[in-house]
Amino acid sequence: MINSPASAHASVQPAFTRPPGAQNDNERGYYPEGDLLPAFAAATIVAKSYLSFARVLAQSFRRHHPTIPFLVLLADEIDGFFDPGGESFDLLTLKDLNIPGVDALRFRYPQQPLSYAATPYLLTHLLRHNFSRVVFLKQESLVLGDLTSLFDAVGQRSIALTPHLLHPLDGADAIPRELNILQSGTFNGGVLAVADTPVTHRFLTWWAERAATHCRHAVADGMHYEQRWLDLVPALFEDVHIVRDPAYNVGHWNLPERRVVIRGEAVLVDDEPCRVFRFSGYSPDEPAAVTRYSSRLTLENVGPAREVFERFRLELEAAGFHGTKAWPYAYGAFDNGVPIPDLARNLFLSLGDGATRFGDPFHANAPHSYFRWLNQSLDDRSGKPTGISRLWESVYRARPDLQIAFPDLFGAHRNAFLGWTAEHGLLEYHISDRFLACGVA
Repeated sequence: MINSPASAHASVQPAFTRPPGAQNDNERGYYPEGDLLPAFAAATIVAKSYLSFARVLAQSFRRHHPTIPFLVLLADEIDGFFDPGGESFDLLTLKDLNIPGVDALRFRYPQQPLSYAATPYLLTHLLRHNFSRVVFLKQESLVLGDLTSLFDAVGQRSIALTPHLLHPLDGADAIPRELNILQSGTFNGGVLAVADTPVTHRFLTWWAERAATHCRHAVADGMHYEQRWLDLVPALFEDVHIVRDPAYNVGHWNLPERRVVIRGEAVLVDDEPCRVFRFSGYSPDEPAAVTRYSSRLTLENVGPAREVFERFRLELEAAGFHGTKAWPYAYGAFDNGVPIPDLARNLFLSLGDGATRFGDPFHANAPHSYFRWLNQSLDDRSGKPTGISRLWESVYRARPDLQIAFPDLFGAHRNAFLGWTAEHGLLEYHISDRFLACGVA
């Protein structure tokens, strides 16, 4: 799905001659084919409850680059909640990207990790459709300056990455903060750029393959969504540029080290115009907090940067934040209306290729659906049904405390365990009571 509310992009934005090795099939035909094609684009990804963030980001980008297309991938469904034709950006959906196994991908991840896992697919799609350079910005960002230097970086190199930190940290909390960066990733996935080169396409294929099944927040397993994979990129792929400009990617992770000054409408960082300010973990519902990820910084101790957060809050509210935040996520429930618990998503992911036997995992009422499989009663040693479903058995296997409390799961402690699922398990795992009706879809 594509809309063009900003008129005549192709007539005014920079043009390029398709370079050797460019992957440009133009099957959707965003712009006319020819030797000269529009060169640049910027993009983000949101669910519709975060549409206000996309609106604010798109508007901020257009203030500085009014002739360059800004595209938004909706990792969700419109479902009549807004009119794409009335937005100030071009809209794409997951269906437009032709992602292999997209139903499984949508089911595998909740809202946030799905949007992260879709990043390499979106970038690949744009590079294959008449764009030579693409800047990606995560939704909770504000463009405050000209991004030409970032577009230029991928005019010379294939990939541009922005680090969280540019210098060793000082102070009593230096090591804990650096350890946190090591766990989260050296590079920030919220600001990156790519060029249409063979190196980039190899990188994006590699990244997509890993994010498809390993885009979780699992620090013990070395994962922080799609972001930790970027740590390997400078070693695995040639032609990578590291952006060391402190005016990019200003966020809670480096605010104590970046000197922010407000001069009228201008925001300066280390005496240079700020280009991209990030608001990861910020919400207008908690206006005194800088981020939900840390209580270390608040609006009371961030100095002049407070005004930037206030501006962002006002822009989000003007863009409909308080209305859009309640819009339901289309991939949050089975098609019978039962909410999908994270536990069911994780179990689905653990099945690997074996999950393909269920077909579309959202379809609950098919004879061999994943929903019915989750609710199927397991038998005891004599072959009699126990009333303990696969879903609850997976909880038991993951919990040593439950194994101690109910050592004879399919025997003497069966009823006690079933009582625990009803009294405690539903609340602990945010699971619908439909999963207590074992064997009943």
